[in-house]
Amino acid sequence: MFSLNFTNIFSHGLKVDKKKVQKIKDIKIIRTSRRSKSISLKIRNGELEISCPYNTSETFLKNLIERKKVWIKNNIERSRENHLKIDQISNGFITYKGLELKLVYKKSNIERIFVEDDKLKIFYADESRSKKLIIEWLKLQANNFLRARLLFLSKRISIQFNSVTIKSYTARWGSCNIRGDIFLNWKLIMLPQSIIDYVLIHELAHINVPNHSKKFWQLVKKKDPDYCKNQKWLKDNGSSFILFR
Repeated sequence: MFSLNFTNIFSHGLKVDKKKVQKIKDIKIIRTSRRSKSISLKIRNGELEISCPYNTSETFLKNLIERKKVWIKNNIERSRENHLKIDQISNGFITYKGLELKLVYKKSNIERIFVEDDKLKIFYADESRSKKLIIEWLKLQANNFLRARLLFLSKRISIQFNSVTIKSYTARWGSCNIRGDIFLNWKLIMLPQSIIDYVLIHELAHINVPNHSKKFWQLVKKKDPDYCKNQKWLKDNGSSFILFR
């Protein structure tokens, strides 16, 4: 009996087994001679891949694809949406505090960036520097906003911190050590403010409870009554923002 494994992969450059690769209905089929009897369906870069034992019949695979077509359709759409958000600048927009801003470029002797309505206007002297200018602008906004917001929330929930550092991460939104030093991912500035607040409250709560015990989550809930909703949003949507490049 075969076992099925469903996976949605958003990262790039992952290695695949190269025993035998074929196409069925434009879907990549990777056949392996390994002893495992499992069949895995993976969404990789917006396309479906099926890994299966070497002798799996085409009829079985076609029936599997038909049975799982709703799962396949939904996850391909989600994967493509996430990849669009990961490479936002190339796709002509940027997300700032949860709002999508259309990128508008204009050549100028003076480099500057500002928000106007639903647009981010970029005045550049050298077109090759425009992406760098946008990221520098985002980092500056993050540095200013996150520091001020953390201080505000610290006072509101009566938990003091020692210091805050804004960093760049691709696998975490923030962290806190036993000295009360908080480290925040600058990419938080791209998320809706309610989600930003959840992450900041989460890290502040770790100052009082340095683990993820029941006591910790009770404290988070007390300080952020909507934390379950915010936590789910971050789980469902966070990968495309934290992998932003």
